[in-house]
Amino acid sequence: MIHKESETIEFKKSTSELKEAVISIVAMLNKHGHGVVYFGIDEHDRVAGMTVGRNTIREVTHGR
Repeated sequence: MIHKESETIEFKKSTSELKEAVISIVAMLNKHGHGVVYFGIDEHDRVAGMTVGRNTIREVTHGR
């Protein structure tokens, strides 16, 4: 992985961590005005990938 977690980059293993991702991005925006959350990266900064189904985008955008 080229990037490492920092104050403006956060990794989450899957969209099941959506609530934590939203908290992280809000903190980044409040402090730095920008930030990125990558899904599909495990706790060791390795690409884990994830299956994206039909409803994944809808679930993420609606906060489910």
